[in-house]
Amino acid sequence: MSAPAGVGAGRTAGRAAARLAATSALLAAAGCTEAVSPPPLGDYTTWKRVDVRGPAPGHGDTHRIIYANDVAADPTRASTAYPDGSIVVKEIRDLDGAAPGALRYLAIMRRDAADPDLATDGGWLFTQADEPGGAEVRPSFCWARCHQAAPYDGAWYDYRR
Repeated sequence: MSAPAGVGAGRTAGRAAARLAATSALLAAAGCTEAVSPPPLGDYTTWKRVDVRGPAPGHGDTHRIIYANDVAADPTRASTAYPDGSIVVKEIRDLDGAAPGALRYLAIMRRDAADPDLATDGGWLFTQADEPGGAEVRPSFCWARCHQAAPYDGAWYDYRR
């Protein structure tokens, strides 16, 4: 017997949220994250948008909706180096056919090369949140495990295009 329409999707989203909460708790307990309070993002969904699907280190086989603010996406910028004030927000979502699925979490990058606390992370503050406007934590591994190899100054895409 099959479940009523929408019940399976709700259970899947619920399980994904429970997994994320459990993973976040484990990382915090292991000393892999720290709570941070950066300035609020506001409505980042008005920024330049790029959709990417498929496997990605650190994000799994997901649909990622990536938003870049006007500083990161400035087409007049001559260099591939991201200036201070650049912000990139990645909505990490389940795959759901051709459409983005349920939100797993947000992965956020904020550029502030002048901050000495960010020197070991290429001048980026990497954070994660369970939902837009939610509390953010700073994972200790984003730069070392992935972003230091990125071709665009710690980012995998040149958002000027």
